[in-house]
Amino acid sequence: MYALIDCNNFFVSCERLFEPGLEGVPVGVLSNNDGCVIARSEELKALGITMGMPVHQIPSGQRRRIVLRSSNYALYGDLSSRVQQVLAARVPALEPYSIDECFLDLRGIGGDLDVLGRSLVQAVEREVGLPVSLGIAPTRTLAKLANRRAKGMPGHSQFCLWPDAQAPELSRYLHQLPLKAVWGIGSRLALKLASLGIDNAAALRETPEALLRMRFSVVVARTARELRGTPCLEAHELATPRRSILCSRSFGRLINDRQQLSDALRHHCQRAGEKLRRDDMLASAIGVFLRTNPHHTGPQQSHSLWTMLPFPSADTLRLNHHAQRLLADLWRPGIAYQKLGVMLADLSPRHGSQASLFEGHEPARQEALMLAWDAIRQRYGRDSLTLGLRYDNATWPMNSRYRSPCYTTRWDELPQVST
Repeated sequence: MYALIDCNNFFVSCERLFEPGLEGVPVGVLSNNDGCVIARSEELKALGITMGMPVHQIPSGQRRRIVLRSSNYALYGDLSSRVQQVLAARVPALEPYSIDECFLDLRGIGGDLDVLGRSLVQAVEREVGLPVSLGIAPTRTLAKLANRRAKGMPGHSQFCLWPDAQAPELSRYLHQLPLKAVWGIGSRLALKLASLGIDNAAALRETPEALLRMRFSVVVARTARELRGTPCLEAHELATPRRSILCSRSFGRLINDRQQLSDALRHHCQRAGEKLRRDDMLASAIGVFLRTNPHHTGPQQSHSLWTMLPFPSADTLRLNHHAQRLLADLWRPGIAYQKLGVMLADLSPRHGSQASLFEGHEPARQEALMLAWDAIRQRYGRDSLTLGLRYDNATWPMNSRYRSPCYTTRWDELPQVST
């Protein structure tokens, strides 16, 4: 048996955890630079605020009735880790799937699964304070659908148990479920399946495996087997391999100063390098783009430049060196820029990568330096070690006018209790 646990309205729930007064209030979390809504409470959804709606399009009457918060990823990431710690102490194995979702491997656990599921939900609520939904079923695909079913149940926290893949209740639910709601079936694939008369999850489950293998892929055939109750998919099999990395951000206001653009680019190279090393990957190509605001009058520019690295690398110093050379070729004096970004492409696994006979490879000393770099920044914060100094008057950092404190990761922002 497998379970999928999902934190309900995760970003909003994190904000409410330290501000109980937000409970029952329409709350939204905003994207970088406070541009648009990326997370909504149920109350905000009821007002008709859609996902991705720009803030300036929210009617002024509604704007006065709702609460908006800037993204606080330091807080969200820490609370996600705490949820995983609570679960890891109670189940044999867990597989984090996203910041707010986690698969649980329940093989070898005896006893009543209904009692177990409800105890896991209560443990997360009690020890972390976040509401969650939980689905348990014989396969990962069915567990994800059970979690979806649980979210539709009334109550603060929801739980759904499907111990038998052939149960009538499950069959009825699959007949009503559109294909694109099935894990691993995207919109394009759903259209192709529908052209063969496979237009719901139950129809996919009943389609002969040989036909699915011949017309589509082995993954689709395995998905159908999972819907029939036979576990044959691992979580990583449906994850799309990372092919590139993009680190960019619109500026808080337009910038034409070369030094500030260079400062912002260093920051993005640091983040890109961290992502490479976290995924145990190397990049062979790097690109930089600069863009003006197309809605403003004045000179316009939207260009990018690429270069191949001498050899695949995840060294932040090397990435920044090549990125800064590209920026020097892109930048034009007198033009006010709105956005800058760095892109890494032609990614390959770090282990097993082929070194170049003539161009060399990353020295072991540099790899050790980057590992120490990551360890220091993880332990003491990203501002503890940076590539160059940030200017005090920098205008490129993003707007976060409504950010809540980092209650759990910064000493100077710990919650204060009045007696």
